[in-house]
Amino acid sequence: MSDFSRQPATVLRESLVKGYSGIHIEQGVPILDRDLNLMHDLLAAGVRSLFARYIGDGVPTGGEDAFAIRAMPTPANNVMITGPGQCLVGGIEVTIDAATDYSSQPGGSPSALTVPVAPQSDPRRDIVYLDIFLVEVDGTPDLDNGRDVGMQTSVRIKPAWIVRVAEDVDIHPVPPPADGHVHYPLAQLLRRRDEATITEGLLFEDRLDQRITDLRRRRLTVASLESRLSRLENALFAPSFTQDVNIGQVKPKFGRVGQEVILRGRNFDKGAIEVLFADVAAQLKPPLTDDTIVALVPGGVTREGVSRNVRITVRNEIGSAISDKVYLVQPIPVFVADAAQQFEPKQGSAQTPVLLRGFNFTPGTAAVTLGDKVAPVQSATYNELRVLVPEGLAPNGDFKFKVSFPAPRGSVEATTTFRVLAG
Repeated sequence: MSDFSRQPATVLRESLVKGYSGIHIEQGVPILDRDLNLMHDLLAAGVRSLFARYIGDGVPTGGEDAFAIRAMPTPANNVMITGPGQCLVGGIEVTIDAATDYSSQPGGSPSALTVPVAPQSDPRRDIVYLDIFLVEVDGTPDLDNGRDVGMQTSVRIKPAWIVRVAEDVDIHPVPPPADGHVHYPLAQLLRRRDEATITEGLLFEDRLDQRITDLRRRRLTVASLESRLSRLENALFAPSFTQDVNIGQVKPKFGRVGQEVILRGRNFDKGAIEVLFADVAAQLKPPLTDDTIVALVPGGVTREGVSRNVRITVRNEIGSAISDKVYLVQPIPVFVADAAQQFEPKQGSAQTPVLLRGFNFTPGTAAVTLGDKVAPVQSATYNELRVLVPEGLAPNGDFKFKVSFPAPRGSVEATTTFRVLAG
């Protein structure tokens, strides 16, 4: 029999009312059992409260059969309690080691089940619930400290449980628990008047009411919750390409820088959508819709003036999707899309150096004209050409730069004009 200066449950209850969350022992004073017990109990109560508020009650992933209520294999006024597994209630985890039945529970014998009779409801609604509490373990040989002091100095605490039934209730809530107990609903039973056994299936042929309804919350594990939320996010918000071959993911299948490409899929307007050709971001044409994106082939994909097969990625904050088929980016020369950045300076006299910007300006093959005069190329990279303003153009005239390449690559003209100044 435990021997305390004050009952730990009473001290804990008083401390929680006052908002205490811990205890510090002072030096040079007697050590009281109630202080040490309170230290443990406050910590345990805090952890249980944390679990109850932020995780809740239920059975974990992988143990969904724990404490499920089923009809007996042979019909009887009794129910099976499935196992093994665990259940978390009020921050206390209890374990059922193996399946048992209501009348033969290892934790004790609850009230016997009764057969529904008048004037009880027809059908009668019974709620099967789990009653969880903490018990003290003492008087066992392992607590005798036989190797030293030869006497019991403490007791152990362990969770215990009993499955009970609240009969003829109006709604789901279980009876309020006694002090130190927590209750959790496991199942609802619907029983017709004078039915002596509990069975499963439909209560009425023309209605969906089940004789036994599972009330447990399952797959309570936080990791499982995160995984399920992730799947939900992917379904609702993550972009994905269509799998309908009649629609097609990408059209057309090839093109040059600046050309429109139509992408088809789902969730294409959710979040901050980005489209990449390989690793190069593309400009998008508004508006985006749930199933369609119009993207412009970006420059910089064919960095060395060679055609390139790339996959297209659509992504947002939640996820990404990659096209099944490749898109062929052709190395056709183009000026950069921003007209203000196509060349600089914007004006100058003959022999003024001008920098042209674009893509696929293959070195050694470009011929540049300004108006109808050849602009000598001074240096070239795949993205820049340095040329000189040619002689012979009318002062104060506006002319366009044109960059030409051998067939079949063709030529490209700037979208804005260059002003020729008097020399």
